[in-house]
Amino acid sequence: MEKAAKLAYDYEIKYFGCSQTTLAGLIEAFGIGGPDLLRASTCLAGGIARRGHVCGALTGGLVMIGYLAGRDDLEMFSQYQRGMDFANRLYARFEQEFGTVRCSEIQKIKFGKTFDLQDPKQREDLHKRMAELQDGCQSVTSTGARLAGQVIVEILEHGLPLPRMLAIPR
Repeated sequence: MEKAAKLAYDYEIKYFGCSQTTLAGLIEAFGIGGPDLLRASTCLAGGIARRGHVCGALTGGLVMIGYLAGRDDLEMFSQYQRGMDFANRLYARFEQEFGTVRCSEIQKIKFGKTFDLQDPKQREDLHKRMAELQDGCQSVTSTGARLAGQVIVEILEHGLPLPRMLAIPR
């Protein structure tokens, strides 16, 4: 968990894109997932498509939780429910940690203002502020990766689901 947190912090400073930097830290630390999973999280950054909604550090962690505990067939309702139960654990912990799950509200807490991430100038200003502070978005991705890592350990302790394609004789 600490490795994932450190990687997410470092990746956010260097590459930006909170959903991907959080997820990349988790992928590397746990050795699970890969480029397709990382690619799938691209549009979740900046509060989903840079709109300031749900924080990318949370959505990046949720992508990994869905990957590990979710269903791979729409008929697998019990697996859907299992994945959602783990997702709700992360969501609740994240919300308790920051008092919100909204990117724009977390920006206000961390920087004293909200940035319009659709505007390249404001996005650049945010990146400059992050470089000045130790406690900007990089600390959010670090905490998000740590919290997701805790849930991932719970998933691994419960055992990964058996994919339907392996469970049904063909």
